Amino acid sequence: MRRRQTGTVLVITLTAAAALLVAACGGGVTGVQTTRFKQPLVLKVNAASAPTRQYAGIIQNQLKQVGIPCEIETVEFNTLLEQQTKGQFQLTTGRWVGGNQDPVYLYDLFRTGSFRNRGRYSNPELDKILDEAVGAADRARAKELWVRAQEMTSRELPQFPLWYSDQMVVARKNVQNIRVPVDGDWRFLRDVTVEGGKGGPFVVVLESNPATFDQLRGTDASSERMRQLMFNSLVRKNENFDYVGDLASEIQTAPDGLTYTFKLRDGVKFHNGKTFTSADAKYTLDTLLASDSPKSNDFFEGTGAQRAPYVKSVETPDPLTLVVRLNKPLNKFLSTFVSFGMMPQGYTPDQQKRAPVGTGAFKFVKYDESQQIVDLAAHDAYWGGAPAVKQLRVRTILDANTLQAELRSGGIDIAQVANLQPDTYEALKQDPNLKVEQFPGVNVVYLLFNATAEPLSDARVRQAIAYSIDRQAIVKELLLGQARVANSILPEQSWAYTPGQVYNFDPEKAKQILDEAGYKAGQ
Repeated sequence: MRRRQTGTVLVITLTAAAALLVAACGGGVTGVQTTRFKQPLVLKVNAASAPTRQYAGIIQNQLKQVGIPCEIETVEFNTLLEQQTKGQFQLTTGRWVGGNQDPVYLYDLFRTGSFRNRGRYSNPELDKILDEAVGAADRARAKELWVRAQEMTSRELPQFPLWYSDQMVVARKNVQNIRVPVDGDWRFLRDVTVEGGKGGPFVVVLESNPATFDQLRGTDASSERMRQLMFNSLVRKNENFDYVGDLASEIQTAPDGLTYTFKLRDGVKFHNGKTFTSADAKYTLDTLLASDSPKSNDFFEGTGAQRAPYVKSVETPDPLTLVVRLNKPLNKFLSTFVSFGMMPQGYTPDQQKRAPVGTGAFKFVKYDESQQIVDLAAHDAYWGGAPAVKQLRVRTILDANTLQAELRSGGIDIAQVANLQPDTYEALKQDPNLKVEQFPGVNVVYLLFNATAEPLSDARVRQAIAYSIDRQAIVKELLLGQARVANSILPEQSWAYTPGQVYNFDPEKAKQILDEAGYKAGQ
């Protein structure tokens, strides 16, 4: 399941552009500088993602040009996710899907002890800024604090944002009305139509298996996709990344920030025919708060014995009103509702694992684990309007070559994934039965450092690595313009965005930083 590569660039099929890029970065590993570390760094990447393996090989080469030896280890995706969660890595890559659109995510990523702080980074000064930012009711003050947090993390560099990936969609020519939102939410599939109709299931594809159908627990990208198809939250993000009602038709916030009143949509139906009420919303929230799910962490402050709830009470004065009272103001309160959907009262998480029931546009039919296929059906009573597609099949295809073959043969109707190489999209454009569409994206690809592992515990080493990577060339030559260089985890559209310290490609500066840090060539 794992393959480690040493001494040479990862053996992959490079496009001509990528080969030129490697040459421009020093002509391959034959021109390697004298190494500065006794042991090479190990970069762990997703074995199933061809683009990741490809850009990892180029990053490996660029690091070697400044004297940083690097090995690449390819790891099965779920194993890699587990290793990242446990901090079992030095250097790894990843892609944040969705959550990075809110500045509160900075708290989740960089606050000491946060469940998403996979790099084990800790900075008491930053913790104070993040704590105040989360509790700031005044938006102007909150923005000032989030900007300070970005500036600090851009210097300390616990994570290095590489680029924002555009959303590439490959579809059959007869698939119409494809409108992928900037956050990539899969609910766009509700509006997709098929010219001339579709005799069998409409097939979409995932690039990795969902970790779980229990949407209160699933945090991986594939589990979130399934949640988006089958569930609605009380709150969602709009195109400007502000929080608006989803199943809530109106949200009222008390002046002191201690009481939130949600007026619920009338007439919303669950997949089992039950009408959605405030009792279901209370049951869902109570179930989450009583669990040890990572999604519950945002509703608490502190850890261990110091863990204390923000939520004081959850009340249901009538079937269409939910009132949540807090012990203290929480700036990110509305954002905490986006990541989980409403469940019918009494329907347990164990039942959700086997047969999810939500209010979303599509309802669960069956899961064939051996074939990695999830079958869904249109929820004709969906409050937002019934989907045009009546049978939806979600297939998991790990191998990029298999995916390409399935697209060409008509086995897949639409694919919005990240495991196809950029030049593959260019080739698929030439297929008379397919079309490729490109939509702006804000999901950020990043390099994650384990801040407790030497020599990466030294921020200067992390900075040198950042200066060693020619992101603009990778975006242009390897990714073929299907991405944009990122200077923050937050997207540029965010109200709290600032680039902070910018790391333009400068290998000489990288060498200087390493020299000053005591990591001299040939030592």
